[in-house]
Amino acid sequence: MNQLATTVLRNSIVGVAAHISMKLLSFAFSVLIIRNLGATDFGQYAAVLGFGSVFLFIADLGLSPYTVREVARLRDQPDGKERIRELYADVLTMRLILSVIAGILVVSAAILTGRPLLMIGAIAINSLTVLIYAVHGSSEAVLSGYERLDLVSGMQVVNQLAFVLIGGLALWLGFGYYGLIIATMIGVTLMTALVVRAVWRLGVRPGRVTWRRWLPLLRAAFPFGVIGLTLGISYRFDTVLLNIYEGDATTGYYNAAYNLIFSLVTLSNVLNTALYPSLSRQSVMAPETLPPVYERVLRYLMLVALPIAVGGFIVAGPLVELLFGTAYAPSAPLFAILIWVLPLMFLSEFLGYVVVVAGREALVARSIIVSSSLNVVANLLFIPMFGVVAAATVTVATEAVLVIQYIWLMRDLLGRMQWSAFLRSALAVVIMAVLVYLTRHLPVLVTIAAGGALYGGLLLAMRVVGPDEAAFVRGILAARRAAAEGRS
Repeated sequence: MNQLATTVLRNSIVGVAAHISMKLLSFAFSVLIIRNLGATDFGQYAAVLGFGSVFLFIADLGLSPYTVREVARLRDQPDGKERIRELYADVLTMRLILSVIAGILVVSAAILTGRPLLMIGAIAINSLTVLIYAVHGSSEAVLSGYERLDLVSGMQVVNQLAFVLIGGLALWLGFGYYGLIIATMIGVTLMTALVVRAVWRLGVRPGRVTWRRWLPLLRAAFPFGVIGLTLGISYRFDTVLLNIYEGDATTGYYNAAYNLIFSLVTLSNVLNTALYPSLSRQSVMAPETLPPVYERVLRYLMLVALPIAVGGFIVAGPLVELLFGTAYAPSAPLFAILIWVLPLMFLSEFLGYVVVVAGREALVARSIIVSSSLNVVANLLFIPMFGVVAAATVTVATEAVLVIQYIWLMRDLLGRMQWSAFLRSALAVVIMAVLVYLTRHLPVLVTIAAGGALYGGLLLAMRVVGPDEAAFVRGILAARRAAAEGRS
């Protein structure tokens, strides 16, 4: 088992553990926020974050993912450290300047769209966090390029703990979502300090700033910037439009369901984040080893995503009532629609990384432009006419368009994969769905537990998971022991 597997395992296991802990805490706290604020105030809070997200791409312009890839490629070269220091300095300076521009634009947009003064103030305060993120994002990109995703994950846990503790105190004291925004700022500041310290301990500090390199850097990062722009618009544009056309309460119902979906994307995001720098190096050193890794990861992603989507669709009503209370009943049909975006997001994120690793990020940018343009146009057309149901439907449809484009780009590679395990797992999902449907009138936790137990048993019985996975893990552990012995 090669170094790729060892590094990915370290990043994945530590990352998964940290992210699952963080997301469980975050999920529980988000439920508390939604219940505490109520649909109207939560809708305003979601709109404040939505305005920030739409303009957040300007503060980065693709520099962070570009830096991750370049650091991963440069670090083994003789002059790599010096070039990384120069890259770090230029990216950090550019991002600080871009963050100021982004802050001015987001506040201007809030004023021009006639948002209430209370929201404009919150958006202005939230935009200050973007400046802190400029330092954090530049430094974290370097750390990720060195494949220390375990450190990154731990620092994100610290950030989340600070947000929960300070945000919980703010809610208890009655500061509303203003208190949550301040809590976010404090948590990000703490996380940024830890990330910068970790990068400096690697021996990487900002080198000399050379403004002549900025334009070539921006050109090289442009495809990543387009990806960030279109994704930012695609994922939050509907929230902004809903707030303008449908008001705060409807925005709150929609985002209560939407946040549930994003809480479920944790495993996909952790795995892909761990894989990206490792695969970037492997694409240069031994590209022939990558297709089997792609096949295995795709299989694991669908093993997780499909049963959640099917089960969530069936028990949407009682699940939403359990989490948010009867006051959020209008969120249930929206969740039943949005849950289908989960397997699509699992696929689109991973397939997008695969194309980027191959150095074809321009094609990823093109694909995202197509789907995001469709998202913006469809939301502009249908939200004024059909409201929040249109927003949910458009979200699923445009993610499907993105996945279809990636599949077309990777059709040769996907055509060589073995699909028998995928078919057996799909059969297991169908059988599980029957049980969940038949027990849907029982307490929802009982239904979920029964469905999960049956699904796990079917995967073992059908040999979808089994000896191969055990051998894979044993091989990685053996490689780690050999590496440890080699260092001793």
